[in-house]
Amino acid sequence: MIRIGRLKLEFIALMILFYAHVVFASESLKVEVQPDSVGVGETVQIILTIQSTDDFESSEPQVPDISGMKLLQAQNGGQSSSTRMNIINGKTEFMKSVQQQFIFIYQAVQSGVVTIPSMSVSVNGKTLTSAPQKISISKTATQNPQNNRRGGSIPGRPQFGQPDPDPFSNEEDMFEQLMKQREKMIEEMQRQMGIPQGRSGRSQFGQPQQLPNLKMDVNTNEAFFLVLDTDKTTAYEGEQITANWYLYTRGRVESLDRAKFPDLKGFWKEIIEEVPALNFEDVIVNNLPYQRALLASHALFPIKAGVSAIDEFKIKAKVRLPTTFGWGQLNEYTKASRRLPLKILPLPVEDRPKSFSGAVGQFQIQTQIDGLQFPAQQPISLKVRFEGQGNAKLIELPGVDWPEGLEVYDTKSESKFFKNGQSFKEFEILLLAQKTGDIKIPQINFSYFDPQLKKYVTKSTEEFSVKITEALKGNGGNSLKLNSISKSAQPVEKNYLPVTELKAGVLNWNQNRYYFLFLMTLVVMLSVVLKPLWMLRKISFSPNLKFKVHEKLNQLEQANKTKDFKRLGAESVNLLYLLTASLAQEKNSSEDWSALIYKMPENYRLTYEQKLNDLFDYFQTVGFAPESMREQILNQRPMSQMLDELRSTAGKIVSELS
Repeated sequence: MIRIGRLKLEFIALMILFYAHVVFASESLKVEVQPDSVGVGETVQIILTIQSTDDFESSEPQVPDISGMKLLQAQNGGQSSSTRMNIINGKTEFMKSVQQQFIFIYQAVQSGVVTIPSMSVSVNGKTLTSAPQKISISKTATQNPQNNRRGGSIPGRPQFGQPDPDPFSNEEDMFEQLMKQREKMIEEMQRQMGIPQGRSGRSQFGQPQQLPNLKMDVNTNEAFFLVLDTDKTTAYEGEQITANWYLYTRGRVESLDRAKFPDLKGFWKEIIEEVPALNFEDVIVNNLPYQRALLASHALFPIKAGVSAIDEFKIKAKVRLPTTFGWGQLNEYTKASRRLPLKILPLPVEDRPKSFSGAVGQFQIQTQIDGLQFPAQQPISLKVRFEGQGNAKLIELPGVDWPEGLEVYDTKSESKFFKNGQSFKEFEILLLAQKTGDIKIPQINFSYFDPQLKKYVTKSTEEFSVKITEALKGNGGNSLKLNSISKSAQPVEKNYLPVTELKAGVLNWNQNRYYFLFLMTLVVMLSVVLKPLWMLRKISFSPNLKFKVHEKLNQLEQANKTKDFKRLGAESVNLLYLLTASLAQEKNSSEDWSALIYKMPENYRLTYEQKLNDLFDYFQTVGFAPESMREQILNQRPMSQMLDELRSTAGKIVSELS
């Protein structure tokens, strides 16, 4: 009977979520200008995209009249939709995405900075308006190869205002998968017979393919060896260095254990790939045939100038070497990659703009606002997105001179790094207008250091106006007041729930959406969380944890008094490892941070994962960041405030585990 009741509860919760997905469909509007810099005579595409979680009807937008540009063609890209059914732990989820595009092709006829005005479209009776964009037109052609591509977008990267890319969108068909499985089986049989037949040594039609001969300083008499390959050995602070660790062997690897992973001290690390199983390919090294497999690939960002080193990657493996009559005896070996020193150049101090906050690479800045007219004392959502090549996670929101009568009462952020080296960070700034009339949203200046150009680059958003009308009446006192809201000038990275919106006249969803989503999520969570909590009731608590945490906090206080920020950052990270390992019921905390977080029970991850990650990123950056960057971080998020948060989080974890 209990089992039946639990199934009913889950079924009701899923029905509520499905109903919410259908009724509370959200629509968004974005405008892309591709490219954002051209020469006179070249073409520009303006792509207007409507995205929704349900079917919709929309009007065609008016063709914008743009000074300095000539309209060549206007297209209705049509509406497309996709629906997916996911089955996770026996639960079925439906996801639907509907998209429609309008494409305008213009030709640049006059040089200068051209402003593309706001564009509006009616979706299900509701008017959506984009923010204005700007484009730079030079007198001569830019010869940018991206101008010949539609938008020059980079595969694998989500566009502004869009969800992360679907990892299954390029999934091969069943026939292709079966052929690959058959190919793998044939290769495995050939390897067991002593015939090296890696796929990289064959062309598309099965003919032998010439392999490049790699010249390497290695001992080819060894059973196997590890090689660290980097794309550069000299880089600026914050510039990406791609590091790949490869295993080379002339034998047959039958087991492998990663004995020591590189510590990578002095680097901010983003995982590109850590392979769960070896996938060998044929290569030639010093005129001898080998098989090579990738062990791991990381994007490393040096955090201080000087000489930094990528330390050893050590593995243990059991390998059989080929003999004249087959395979020889199984032997166990321990090998390590060589330590690689890197020269890290300091960022130039000369001509450093005030709006520089540590971003290194090539980035773009975009803004988006949902409409150009809002009632007073109601939240206005302004999104500012930074994206490009480099580590956008380090970007802080530049200072903005907000006009009188417009206040910031909350700022949230979301960021992600992708395997192709692209990343983004998006801030959602919630504004509150206190008076009616036209209010200008000022331009936002953003600077980054371009290591290819070896200079600082500054980009700015376009200034535009919004109209503030009289405050809404009859809301029952639900209008937001500044004095009743805790201000937060600092972004807090978090994963967002889907923002849904009712059709006009049904319900004031903008005011109550978080309550609806919270209640619906709570119903589902109860059925998922109660069982793990019941299983965890007998977990034992180490009496030493409270003492260890107290001792670490005392050390942090001493380091803070002496302004020893390197020690402060290192000891804080050690404390966070201790707390996370305790939640994960691990005896030691020597694992990678992301792996340790993943091992926590689901109820602890829901409660602590976001806070632990935020504290970890802060103290790791403070401990190893350059002095100039550290000062900016401490000004924006004072050390005393973050130590209080760390102390509070540690106290909650110790109390809960006890």
